[in-house]
Amino acid sequence: MPSTHEAALLALQAALAGHAATVLREPDLPLEYPAGGLVNLAPDSPVEEGVRLGTGVREWSRDVDLEHVVQGADAEERDADIDAAMRQTAALLLSDRTLGGAVDWLELSAPKESDSVPMPGAETLKGAVLVATLFYETTLNPME
Repeated sequence: MPSTHEAALLALQAALAGHAATVLREPDLPLEYPAGGLVNLAPDSPVEEGVRLGTGVREWSRDVDLEHVVQGADAEERDADIDAAMRQTAALLLSDRTLGGAVDWLELSAPKESDSVPMPGAETLKGAVLVATLFYETTLNPME
């Protein structure tokens, strides 16, 4: 059984399974652009927000960069495609902010555009990042 930290990430990835783009969880973007777009989950380290004294409960938050990459023939097509991909991500995640009970709450940031995409064919690619912040609790042992 995965830890609460890992279960939160697995639930986030599962919530995006219905996305039109390929969904990965890799430390780096792949070398080749997958047809249909890409959403890569890049989690930051968990941040302990507090401990509820006397309860044995620790509160955590964790930012996960949702790196979106699309390809298009021109800037107008790329702008429309990146917007559509991020709207689909938001719709999938905000339909259940608890990710099936794996987290207490999920928040999404406004999109951040990326200046460059480190992949072959970058001149036809556009990237942007949504940050999903996951809020959840563990016992005093954070690896349970």
